[in-house]
Amino acid sequence: MALVPALGRLIHEPFGEEGLKIAESREVIDLMNNTPVGDSPGVLLMGPLDRAQQAATDVLLKSIEEFDDRIVRPVLWAFDEAGVSPTIRSRCLRRWCPGPEVLDEDLLETARGLVEAALAGDVPSVIEGLREQEPRDVLVASAKALRDRGVDEESQALWEAIRGALKVRNPTASEALAAFL
Repeated sequence: MALVPALGRLIHEPFGEEGLKIAESREVIDLMNNTPVGDSPGVLLMGPLDRAQQAATDVLLKSIEEFDDRIVRPVLWAFDEAGVSPTIRSRCLRRWCPGPEVLDEDLLETARGLVEAALAGDVPSVIEGLREQEPRDVLVASAKALRDRGVDEESQALWEAIRGALKVRNPTASEALAAFL
């Protein structure tokens, strides 16, 4: 298995790629209760936790509260921290690891226009702005545009709608449009 610098050795393939399931949580618990072979701690990677089954995170709760970090280190990750159970979040050391920035200035400019049109209630401009855009790309760019703009009371609902649409692995054009309207 691979070495995760400064943390230890990855002792199992990552868990939860399609949303953590109860059976995977039980396997994680079994691994956390066994001493890995070698001189560095074992690392268990789980996520995205914002897509995990609630029952699966409930199963993990006690194990992530009471683990020996000299033996094993669980690393939990999520696309959207708000989508992770508050009880899990309260027991974790949180680190922000931003994804790649939107480098396409034309797409970012389109996203800025979409955000302003949506906030102004200009439905025709939103529809026109979404035309011929890849839904996920424009949602990501719009999230960046909102972040750059600053999330205030006026844009909070739009921010929540865009985050909700981004929780879908491959949002459709209709789902993107719904987020802006």
